[in-house]
Amino acid sequence: MPDMIDYQEARRLVLAAAKPLPVELIPLAEALGRTLGSDIRTREDIPPFAKAAMDGYAVRAEDTRAAEAGSVELAVTEDLAAGRTARRAVAPGRAARIMTGAPLPRGADAVVMVEDTEKSGDDGKVKIGREVRPGDNIGLAGEDVRKGELVLERGKILGPADIGMLAALGRPRVPVVRRPKLAVISTGDEIVEPGEKPARGQIRNSNGWALSALALSAGAEAFYLGIARDKGSSLRSKIRRAEGADILVLSGGVSVGDYDLVKDELRTLGVRPVFWGVRIKPGKPVFFGRRGKLLVFGLPGNPTSAMVTFHLFVRPAVERMLGREKTGPPAGRAVLASDLVLKPGRTQFLRGLLEGEGPVCRVNAFSDQRSGVLRSMVHGRVLIVVPADVSRLERGTEVEILFLEGESPWPS
Repeated sequence: MPDMIDYQEARRLVLAAAKPLPVELIPLAEALGRTLGSDIRTREDIPPFAKAAMDGYAVRAEDTRAAEAGSVELAVTEDLAAGRTARRAVAPGRAARIMTGAPLPRGADAVVMVEDTEKSGDDGKVKIGREVRPGDNIGLAGEDVRKGELVLERGKILGPADIGMLAALGRPRVPVVRRPKLAVISTGDEIVEPGEKPARGQIRNSNGWALSALALSAGAEAFYLGIARDKGSSLRSKIRRAEGADILVLSGGVSVGDYDLVKDELRTLGVRPVFWGVRIKPGKPVFFGRRGKLLVFGLPGNPTSAMVTFHLFVRPAVERMLGREKTGPPAGRAVLASDLVLKPGRTQFLRGLLEGEGPVCRVNAFSDQRSGVLRSMVHGRVLIVVPADVSRLERGTEVEILFLEGESPWPS
């Protein structure tokens, strides 16, 4: 592969080709985990009115001053449950019994908690045993958000709290970026599906399922199309089934062997190569090409190589199509827990294990970094990034790490 390119250049080419997809309106109930397609501003104050923050009595604070020396009796004019609006204002010397969440009556400027009151001997009166100040135990109109305020920004991944906010804003339908359609094809005569018994020399196909799961976790709509055998006709048939996809991901068949047919068949079908071969380990023979708006990735057949290159190249493409500003695994820093001796020449992404707790994060490279060891991806939650010109890193050296699941626990 004489024309191999550096990792950063390969990533740049992928991101330049990936364009944000159109926005669609979906029901609020389906919006969890989706990417917000436009800024959301409030159309009204939230809450829209002043309300009681405690069960008790709505009063004029000045009427409770006498309670400092003992207690004061006020006439109770109304009983206000949540959702009920007062019929009259609270006049001097009067109070309204009120439940949490009920609108504050006109004239009242505080709520006395029910624990600081007791019923008077006279019907219709209440004894106030504690002085309150204006604003005590009430929620003000707009104290959460003000009308016209920017509440949720375009590109945000919607979580449960965001769904609650959208509901509070009266948004039964939500503008979200359409999810990219991503088709996955595994290749090779040596693999069978999980429910089949492998013949001698065969193994079960893990890539199709792992890559589909990675696509779903990145926010794509994934379609696994099965195994293409090492025949041009089989591969062409599978690729044609990916019609309508935004991204096509194939695993295996991108190296330099006699049966590595993927690149030639893709050219036959009109896919223009962008690069083939990146100076990284694992994943050197990764392929990227385009056919119109379709992005095509050929990933290595070894399980860890396929998953690592998905994180490095396919995941950023998916996230860019979703309109997200930050793409790919989030980066952080950690301190090596042991020495590393490496062969220089390619940027290396070592599966790593985080150790310890506290302000300093320590990381150890997984003991077996071979490309076929899927267990290293099961246990390794981060990738240790080693620059191409580095051959040795000593214990205690600070290194860059990429978090494979979720977000970095440390601020960037």
